[in-house]
Amino acid sequence: MKFKLLFLVILISKLGFTQGHEIKFDIKHLNDSMVFLARYYGDNKYIKDTIVTDGKGKFTIKGKEDLPCGIYLVVRQNRGSYIEFLVHDQKFSVQSDTSDFITKTKFKGSESNTKLYEYFNFSSKLNKERIALSDEIKDLDEKDSKREALMQKLEKLNKEMDDYVDNFIKNNPNNPMTVVFNMQKEVEIPEELKKDLSNEGKEKQYRYYLNHYWDLVDFKSECVIRTPVFHSKLQRYFDQVIPQHYDSVFRYIQPLVEKSRGNEELFKYIVNYATFKWESGKEKRMCWDKVFYLMAKNYYLNGDATWVDEVKMAKIKSRVDDLQYALCGEQAVNLKMRGQNQFGLYDTLGKLHNLNNIKADVTIVWFWDSDCGHCKKQTPKLYELYEKYKKEGKSIEVYSVNIETESDGYKKYLKENKYKWINVQDTMHLSGFRKYYDIYSTPVSYILDKNKKIVGKRIDPEGMEKFLELLFKEEEEDIK
Repeated sequence: MKFKLLFLVILISKLGFTQGHEIKFDIKHLNDSMVFLARYYGDNKYIKDTIVTDGKGKFTIKGKEDLPCGIYLVVRQNRGSYIEFLVHDQKFSVQSDTSDFITKTKFKGSESNTKLYEYFNFSSKLNKERIALSDEIKDLDEKDSKREALMQKLEKLNKEMDDYVDNFIKNNPNNPMTVVFNMQKEVEIPEELKKDLSNEGKEKQYRYYLNHYWDLVDFKSECVIRTPVFHSKLQRYFDQVIPQHYDSVFRYIQPLVEKSRGNEELFKYIVNYATFKWESGKEKRMCWDKVFYLMAKNYYLNGDATWVDEVKMAKIKSRVDDLQYALCGEQAVNLKMRGQNQFGLYDTLGKLHNLNNIKADVTIVWFWDSDCGHCKKQTPKLYELYEKYKKEGKSIEVYSVNIETESDGYKKYLKENKYKWINVQDTMHLSGFRKYYDIYSTPVSYILDKNKKIVGKRIDPEGMEKFLELLFKEEEEDIK
C-alpha cells in the first residue's frame, strides 16, 4: 500500500513539471482576426505561432507542453506594434489596450510580469525626464551656471534608475528579468585599480574587466538565450573586449563554451555563433578562418554538435580538410612534384625553384592562370607593386605559380610581359597545390614571412600595399 502511494506521488510530481501553457489575452481595441506569437532568440525575433482571435481582442495561447522561459511577443496582424511579456509562469491572463501597451497592461496569475511592467512604467517615466534634461543641457553653453545644476539632476535620475534595478535584483531573485538585468550590468573595476593611471595600471584594469566580464551571467538559466540582451553582450565580447587576433580568440572561446555546457540551447548558440562569425559575410576577415577551423575540429567533428545533420556535417568536414594546410600562423607547405626527390617547381626552362630557399623578408606565393580574365587584370598590378618595393630596396620576392593545364599560352604571355620574379608552373597538377593552398579560384595570394610562415592570404594587389607596409615596418623594428 505504501509502495503504491509513493508511486502515485512520484507520478503526480512528474506530471506537474509539464502541465502545458495557457495564456489568455483580452486587449481593448484589437480588432485583428489573428496575431502572431513571437519570441526572442539571440539577436532575432522569430514567429512561433499564428493565433486566431475572436475579432474583439480576445484570444488564448495554449499547448500541452510548457513554453521555454524567455521574453515573448504578441505581434499584431500588420506587424506594426506588439506587446512583450515574460514566460516563466505557464498559466496567466493579460488585459491591455492598443492605445498604450505599457501603462494599460495588467496581469493576473503572473507575479513575474506584474513586476516587469512596474519596471516598464517606472523606466518610461524616468526616461522622459532624462531626455528632457539632456535636451535642455544640450542647448546651454558650457559656462552657463544652470548647466551644472541640470547635470546634477540628470546624475540623480541615473542613480535612481540604477538603485531601482539593484533593488529589483535583490527582491526578485527568481524573476527572469533579474537574469536580464544582471547581464546588462557593467563590470565594476575596484577603486584601487582605477587610481593607477599608468600604462601598467590600465593593463591591469583591462585584465580585470576581461576576467570578470561574464561573472553575472547565469549560464544555467534557459531564459538567457530568449532575451535581446545575451547576443549583444556576446557580440561586444568578441568585437571589443578580447584581443583582436585570430590566434588568440579560440583561447577565450573555450572557457565560454564550457560555462554553457548543460544548457543545451545556449551551448548550441555560442558554439554556432563563434564558429561561423568570421567565416563569411560582412564580418569575414583575412586569416580568421582559423577560428572556424579550430571550432569545427573541437566541437563539430568530435560529436558535440548533435544538432547538425549529416549533410551539413560533411560540408564542415570538407572545409576543415581544405583549410588544414592553409592557415595563417602556420608553416607554408613547400611544394614538390609527385615522384621527385627534390622540393620545388620548375620554370619553363626546366630549372627547379625551391620555395624554402628564397631569401626574402616577404615572399608572395601567387597562384594564377594566364587564361583567367581576372588574373590578367591583377597580375600586372602585383608586378607594379613588386617593382616598387624592389626599387626601394625592400627584401621581397614573388613565387608565381601558373596552374593552367597547357603551357604554350603561358609561355607566350611571359614573353610579352617579362615578369622578373620567380615564374614556375604545374601543368600536370602533380604538386597537390590545390590541397595544400585551398585553391578553388584564381588568382590567389599567400604572403609569407622570412621563416615561410603564412601571415596573410587572399588579398588582391589593391589591398596588399597597406598590409605589406605594416610587415616591412615590423621587420625594421625587429632589426632595431
